[in-house]
Amino acid sequence: MQDRDSANMPLSDRRPSGAAVLPGPRNAQDERGLVSVIVPAYNAAATIERTLTSVLRQTYSSFEVLVVDDGSKDETADLVRRIAAQDHRIKLLQKPNGGLVSARNFGIAHAEGEFIAPLDADDLWHPDKLRKQVAAMRDHVGLVYCWSRAIDRQDRVMFDLTPCMMRGDVYAALIIKNFVHSGAPLVRRSCVDAVGGYDATLSPRGADCCEDLKFNLDVAERYDFEVVPEFLSAYRLHPGTMSRNLDAMLRSRKIVIDDARARHPELPDRLFRWANAHQHLEFGLVNLGEGHVITGCKMLFAALAEDPIYTLGFGPLRVRARLSRLGIVATMSSTLARPSADIAGRNFAETDPSTPCGAVRAPWAGARLAFLDSLVVNRREAGGTSARSLRACGQPSG
Repeated sequence: MQDRDSANMPLSDRRPSGAAVLPGPRNAQDERGLVSVIVPAYNAAATIERTLTSVLRQTYSSFEVLVVDDGSKDETADLVRRIAAQDHRIKLLQKPNGGLVSARNFGIAHAEGEFIAPLDADDLWHPDKLRKQVAAMRDHVGLVYCWSRAIDRQDRVMFDLTPCMMRGDVYAALIIKNFVHSGAPLVRRSCVDAVGGYDATLSPRGADCCEDLKFNLDVAERYDFEVVPEFLSAYRLHPGTMSRNLDAMLRSRKIVIDDARARHPELPDRLFRWANAHQHLEFGLVNLGEGHVITGCKMLFAALAEDPIYTLGFGPLRVRARLSRLGIVATMSSTLARPSADIAGRNFAETDPSTPCGAVRAPWAGARLAFLDSLVVNRREAGGTSARSLRACGQPSG
């Protein structure tokens, strides 16, 4: 694990010569790069106004918002028209229902910005998200992400999604864990075009639950990543939805990861074994958190068989944290992610993005991080070849 000064050092200050260089963001106040915010919406009347409000409150003003109404049957389109009448930066696009990938690609095709920022119609952004991400977009970087919090139906913070601080070539790490959540990235439009947008072949193949992972892998296969180490994105949790979609999510992820394995035979078998274990651990915890104890325990045992070191090292603390949210464990030890009285339960927009909701744990121990850092992925053509990543995990700024 690197120290904080090293982790926060601009990546361009630490790169060797000869690395791939992409156009940087404009510096002049009146020439800042336009950000195209892509918001796919299907029957999103309950949340779309709050989502758009979080965009309109951005301290970075050079943006357009393309809301793609994907055949909604409720009042989504009417609500968007009402808001768009008051702010010309919002545009409503309508199309027959075709799913999330279809809606995102439709919006991207109509976008005029230098950067693309996806945002689901029920998620939120902190006011400083775009400003800080555009500022972090270095010459060799294709995607800048931030950290995310989980929120409830009333926009209140529930907990932090595990923060990672990975820079550079992050492909191998993404195989194990998709640490870039759906509303977290800011991507260069040229990079989106180079990978062909979101993969429209996933749904016909039965893998339509992993469009974000596949997109992130496609970008990481060609370009470097950068991170803004603050909780600037909010992911809304809907009780019961993850466990109901469990089989589809596992099937989707297997298809995407199997494709990655076929494309990159240089990656070791243990990486994919660890990836399977991590997925079983994550979904085991989801099932425990929603009261499905038997299913959850079966998945935890599968994770233990596939990756005993990680599962034994990280699993017990996370299991106990999940159970505590159900009230099964009344008291948490000081080593667990105890919710901060200043963050948990508060409205997301009112929280300090530099302050974690609880104790922060790195997603991987130092030895595993070093192993991931040693892996070199054969990059696809992207105007040059990138060097090995430089990264650190789990230490928030502030």
